[in-house]
Amino acid sequence: MRVALLGFLALFVSQFFVAAARAAEPVRAVRIWPSLDYTRITLESRQPIRHSLLVVKDPERLVLDLQDVEYASIQQQIADKVLGSDPYIANLRAGRYMPGVVRLVLDLKQEVKPQIFVLKPVGEYGHRLVLDLYPVEPIDPLMALLDRPPAAARASPEPATAETKAEPSAPATEVSKAPPSEKNPPEVTRLVTIALDAGHGGEDPGARGRGGSSEKHVTLTIARKLKKIIDAEPNMRAVLTRNADYYLALRTRVEKARRVKADLFVSIHADAFVRPHARGSSVFALSERGATSAAARWLAKRENDADLIGGVNLDVKDRYLAQTLLDLSQTATIQDSLKLARAVLSEIGGINSLHKDAVEQAGFAVLKAPDIPSILVETAFISNPEEEKRLNDDAYQDKMAHAMLRGIKRYFARNPPLSRSTLATLQ
Repeated sequence: MRVALLGFLALFVSQFFVAAARAAEPVRAVRIWPSLDYTRITLESRQPIRHSLLVVKDPERLVLDLQDVEYASIQQQIADKVLGSDPYIANLRAGRYMPGVVRLVLDLKQEVKPQIFVLKPVGEYGHRLVLDLYPVEPIDPLMALLDRPPAAARASPEPATAETKAEPSAPATEVSKAPPSEKNPPEVTRLVTIALDAGHGGEDPGARGRGGSSEKHVTLTIARKLKKIIDAEPNMRAVLTRNADYYLALRTRVEKARRVKADLFVSIHADAFVRPHARGSSVFALSERGATSAAARWLAKRENDADLIGGVNLDVKDRYLAQTLLDLSQTATIQDSLKLARAVLSEIGGINSLHKDAVEQAGFAVLKAPDIPSILVETAFISNPEEEKRLNDDAYQDKMAHAMLRGIKRYFARNPPLSRSTLATLQ
């Protein structure tokens, strides 16, 4: 009887393990996007992944249990994914915890605030389980700008970002008594701050060219070049909303610009269309009354959908959301945005054909800072094979960056920045 019982138990256990193995779904991909702002881990699969997360202390670890996933696929996908430069993750390892459960252990470099959420299939992605690791004390982009002395900021070979350090603010603005003009620009004795936003990033590649180019890489390259030449200008500095390959929510990009008291916000993109013949550069501003064309409306929707692709945790309430994205008293800011857009459009028209001769408007979420003139520059059509090559050409990137700077300087020549302290406390 005992032998028969043991035999039955052995058969039951073996069948249980076989059934669990059969039910296990392979994980298609594990992607890690490290940055100073936060590090994101994304697990993509054909079916939603049931999971549980546990925080462990001494030493700092996160334990993520995944149900009904294939252990071999996890092992293969996490191999060599953690970079030594990752500010939050020291190591990532996997093991079989119990039948039907794979355990991922994240050895941490510091205490973090984890956020975990799921994303439904969208675009080229299947179901995604997203784990974001945020610092316990969020990085303050304004204080980061003030931490680095001027000499160090100018000498740094790496482009400074809104989360890295740059030079401190100078005294309040003073404008020369002579009437401002392009030949006689106003003298500014404080640093004018320009927020540069490289579109897309991380999980969201943006548009793709037929030659394999990704919009997110092109935009970051041009943004870095533009930052370098802005920083070389007297009394001007630029900050990047992102300086690496990771995704930021559209509202977070706006928030960063406001936190550093930016005078201007320039979002850089590379356009795409369903047919490859579309070509030319464009500049857009925000509209309160609807898009100026069907194409502008379509583009705004595509850019606003970036949050769905990049992956935003909709459960997190943003304290800036109501003020930043729903502010309807933006008429004066939009008028300034249009002036800036026209100045930039006139300059980039000298290095590339224009898709439209006039500035267009639509409801771009990333342009909705109520107090910062904001524009979106489509540098060229990455979906056009000829323009895709230009977008990847170093000389064209330089020309585009210099053209945008000329447009910015032309705007300031006619619209000198207001006298204010960049250290004012944000409400």
